[in-house]
Amino acid sequence: MTLGPRIESLRECEGSRARSAERNLNPLLRAAAGFFLPSRCLACRRRAVERFFRGGVCEDCWGALDRQQEARCGVCDEPLPDGGETPTPAARCGRCLLSPPPFRSLRAAAPYRGPARAILIAFKFGGTDILAPHLARILIERLPAPADAEEVTAVPATARARRRADHAAELLAAALAESLSLPFVPGRLEKIRATERQSGLPLARRAGNVRGAFRARPGAPRHVLLVDDVATSGATARECAHLLVRAGARTVDVWCFARASRDDMLRNRVIRDRAIV
Repeated sequence: MTLGPRIESLRECEGSRARSAERNLNPLLRAAAGFFLPSRCLACRRRAVERFFRGGVCEDCWGALDRQQEARCGVCDEPLPDGGETPTPAARCGRCLLSPPPFRSLRAAAPYRGPARAILIAFKFGGTDILAPHLARILIERLPAPADAEEVTAVPATARARRRADHAAELLAAALAESLSLPFVPGRLEKIRATERQSGLPLARRAGNVRGAFRARPGAPRHVLLVDDVATSGATARECAHLLVRAGARTVDVWCFARASRDDMLRNRVIRDRAIV
């Protein structure tokens, strides 16, 4: 069975299943939820969390998640310049035309700004692994299914982060694999040297920062779904996809919860600089 019909079925039953589960939650569990879950939203830190099955994020923040609206590259998902004409789904950005990536496509569920950015920060740095299945659900709802995927793997972390069992990309990939009924193979890729954080580097240095930082285990299946929490320059996805192809994969599709365009990166840097000042 291909993934397309399976994902459509998941999309249809997910909402009713969650509503039914929450409706049947007995008073004791509701009291426990009120004790263990944060009283304030993990993303905005302002509004109260009223629903148990929402991962500690308020309804307003979930509802305010932007969708990718601009015309986007059919390969890497980077916004295309507005030339006055509606681009076709096969349209390519200049970078993908000059240097085609080793992955077939990169897709993200939301732009990396506003609530999406706040939710990911809570997920990555707040120890809130309860968010993983909720982020996976949004990916499945919003992204076209790679119908031929045979395996899910994640952009790997260093051994130290994996020992802590809190690496965001692996948590998200595991939740996604479970929802798609696909095998999750966390050891397909391995990070063999430490790197600087990509978000703190200028774009020109990001490819060099991750070059040679990973290795892939031989014997990858023909079609691999590679998962990361956020994509910025795409350098990490390119490096990992290249290694997966060398390890035997014919196609690699990349799914991320959020995609930071060049404008998003500049905007977030301005916000960070203002906060420091």
